[in-house]
Amino acid sequence: MNCPKCGTDLPANASYCTTCGASIGATELDRLAKDLARAARRAVDVGVGAVDRAAKEIGPVVDKAAKKVGPAIGEAAKAVKPVAEEAARATKQVAEKAMKAAKPAVAKAAEATEKAARKVKDRAKQG
Repeated sequence: MNCPKCGTDLPANASYCTTCGASIGATELDRLAKDLARAARRAVDVGVGAVDRAAKEIGPVVDKAAKKVGPAIGEAAKAVKPVAEEAARATKQVAEKAMKAAKPAVAKAAEATEKAARKVKDRAKQG
């Protein structure tokens, strides 16, 4: 901040000029605050404009890349589909075999549990 009378560079919190003694009133501080706000708005406007221009320039390049990559992704998906279907079939077969193998053990466990439950019930009746 500078003195409005003599132009001496002053500290930001100065209330008077150390060289000429001029009072640095609220009006000077208000003017400086308004100048700062105006400069900040201009900086934001310039930044937004730059981002806007960059987006307009980059947009067609991104669209072109997407158009070229899109078919490749489609072809890759077509190539992977049979492998995924085979993996799903194999998984289903393994699950079916596991269920078939576990069925007798589950039945045996259910029978043993039923037998144990009957014993507990019979002891409860006797006791």
